[in-house]
Amino acid sequence: MSITSRITIAGATALIAAVAMTGCAGPGSTAPASERPTSKASSAAATPTPTPTPTAEAAMPTDLTFEDGAALSTTKLPAFSLEVSALADWKQTGEDPATGTREYTNSDGSVATIVQQRITDLDPSIGDRAATEQLFTAAGLPAEQLEEQLLPTMTDGTAQFLSIAGHNSDGSWSATVARAFAKPGAALIVKVKTSSQESLRPDLHDILVHAQVVIV
Repeated sequence: MSITSRITIAGATALIAAVAMTGCAGPGSTAPASERPTSKASSAAATPTPTPTPTAEAAMPTDLTFEDGAALSTTKLPAFSLEVSALADWKQTGEDPATGTREYTNSDGSVATIVQQRITDLDPSIGDRAATEQLFTAAGLPAEQLEEQLLPTMTDGTAQFLSIAGHNSDGSWSATVARAFAKPGAALIVKVKTSSQESLRPDLHDILVHAQVVIV
């Protein structure tokens, strides 16, 4: 499956609006907006979803900046360690191991989609920031409107991601948070879709604070 197909499924087609997403991952977990445009698209092949509670390897760094991605082993994969039981108002409502996708639904009707996939033809020399921007630009989303997000890692650090939020053509609101790992060739994506702008930020926060990044 192409990156364009995956990020469109995970991020929807949005009419970009001024929705501030900084602060979604909790206190001490945000970074200023970043504006670094890029172009080239890449294709991806889905990988089965790892077990919900993987164990971090000893060599995993505390933080995973975009620059830190260059030091990752090509044989190790990033993944989300998400405990459903920690999400009080959410229930897992779908899973597709073939596409590395899991779906969660909130009691208010909001839907969160988590994607973990292999990227088979990504150039490992371009770096994780450029590779992450490609996830968005390949789907027609503007790189100049991407903002940085810091998600927690299982080693009590943070991992850099990029995000965008907007108003969809069907009247819903959505936010997509993603990170590509160029060297091992993988991507982690979180998409939250809500019926109102007011519920987008808290619902996204619920997912991001529990979506710990781990290298398995």
